[in-house]
Amino acid sequence: MRVILAWLLFAAVTAQSYNYGGVDIDSLTRRQDPDAPIVVKALPQTRNGTTPLRLEIRQMKADRYKWDLFILSMSMFQDVTQDDPASWYKIAGIHGVPFEAWNGVEAAPGANQSGYCAHSSVLFPVWHRPYLALFEQELYRMANLIAGMFPNGTDRQTYIDAARDFRMPYWDWAMPPPEGESHFPDVFWNATISQWGPRGVQEIRNPLYSYRFHPKNATAMIWSPLRDWDETKRAPNVSESETDPASDNPKVNAALLSRLPEIQRRLYELLTSYKDFNSFGTKAWGATQNLSTADSIESVHDIIHTDGGLGGHMTYVPLSSFDPLFLLHHAMTDRVVAIWQALNPYSWVTPMPAGENSFTTLKGEMQDSQSPLTPFFASVDGTFWNSDTARTTEAFGYTYADTDVTGRQKEDVRQELQKKVSEWWGGSAAVGLQASTDVKMAGGISSTDYTTKWTIAVLVNMGAFPGSYTIYFYLGQPPTDCGEQTSHYVGGIPFAGNLMATPSDSVITAALPIESRLRERIVYGDLPSLSFKDVEYYLLERQKLQLCVMADFRRVVDPAEVSGLRVEIVRSSYKDGRDSFKIDTS
Repeated sequence: MRVILAWLLFAAVTAQSYNYGGVDIDSLTRRQDPDAPIVVKALPQTRNGTTPLRLEIRQMKADRYKWDLFILSMSMFQDVTQDDPASWYKIAGIHGVPFEAWNGVEAAPGANQSGYCAHSSVLFPVWHRPYLALFEQELYRMANLIAGMFPNGTDRQTYIDAARDFRMPYWDWAMPPPEGESHFPDVFWNATISQWGPRGVQEIRNPLYSYRFHPKNATAMIWSPLRDWDETKRAPNVSESETDPASDNPKVNAALLSRLPEIQRRLYELLTSYKDFNSFGTKAWGATQNLSTADSIESVHDIIHTDGGLGGHMTYVPLSSFDPLFLLHHAMTDRVVAIWQALNPYSWVTPMPAGENSFTTLKGEMQDSQSPLTPFFASVDGTFWNSDTARTTEAFGYTYADTDVTGRQKEDVRQELQKKVSEWWGGSAAVGLQASTDVKMAGGISSTDYTTKWTIAVLVNMGAFPGSYTIYFYLGQPPTDCGEQTSHYVGGIPFAGNLMATPSDSVITAALPIESRLRERIVYGDLPSLSFKDVEYYLLERQKLQLCVMADFRRVVDPAEVSGLRVEIVRSSYKDGRDSFKIDTS
């Protein structure tokens, strides 16, 4: 076994990017004017004038030609010299470390220990549109270069046609995997792959497995032990080696699959009950409004960061964008945002103070739909993209099958999406757990109970704890192994590690729907009803709801160590409005 592992490690280290036969990749990919500002533009439409689709990764893999171009362009992109502003390294570095100016856009005074990304901000959902479009723009450029390298005329034309409407894929982390497949697609798992290209089949480094730094810059990566690693890692086994731990993608798969019901419940709630863009978009919003909108797409997206990294680069926000998984994760997040927009076409960004610093914005600065999405230029005259100009995916030359309006009316798309959201994610949400009337009454659940929603709302300080942590909830005593999904497990709320050099005391929120778990207790005879009085007594007086905190996936910490931690149980009723009660976390 050790011999096999040693051979696999050797193969992973020695495998290279695709060899195009003496072609100088740096010269080929270098921009004509390296000093000109990089502008994020809309990619071309198809020949028939429609907007190309971003496909789910498994759909793209079924298209041999697009898949080849995706893998080859990812490999080429990651191979570009790291001092090129259009390299993977430099573009990934826009998000967080190395906290350097990009495209000539300088830091605001006092904000140079943050990346450009707008976290805890109303700009969070839309800031990522031009950011992903920048990645996509480079992949598109390289896919078209590669397509023209195929020597065979027939093959070359087929690849050229595929490249014309090439768009990067997303990974749908909110849907169960197809039968017989892993939830976290196995295309991410292996360090090396056999890949077809212009010079036939070659064994190459898998560009979805990791990004290999060339060279490694420990000073820029800042935090130990990640700064010492030559490549990005997922679920690194640091107990075996801190200097070069192996990634454990099967462990990532198991972790993310176990989270699927919680993700679906939370997405269903966001897409059916949240009608205001600010409350939907940012985890800073709940603290400034009310706890009935304590969740957000930003908080849900944190799950994929924490459990997609399990202590690797994805877990820590300033480092996460170097991992290739970041790209497909955020494309899926963007798809959810586009779906919400189609369902709520008249709700948009309203002014709100920034919850924390970014490279160009100080905490507390008012932001609105015309605030610049720095550092992304929309034109050579220095005009930045903003939320208004980036409001539609079509502005960047892409769309998703679920939101595509080609040949359809927007209202028809909206109504179709309402049905799809229930089909996709309602099964793990409250409405999806409704059984027949006879079963409900037999379990002691009155018909009016289905107009009431119960949620755990969590508030913490942005700098509550160094690194990543997850708050797990149980209806009863938590197990010794905090996070174990016992029969009394309710769910977990992760907070992606920021490891910021200047931690923020901004309050952020997240929420976990629990009415389905409460209904189970009614069926089991443990809870009389979903009335406020009964639930308050059950969760508070009987101390049924308890929690534990796991830090960095390795150690249980006292909840008192989590600065600003506050837990409230919120009831939202169509008939009686909203009320809540606090849970003691001391």
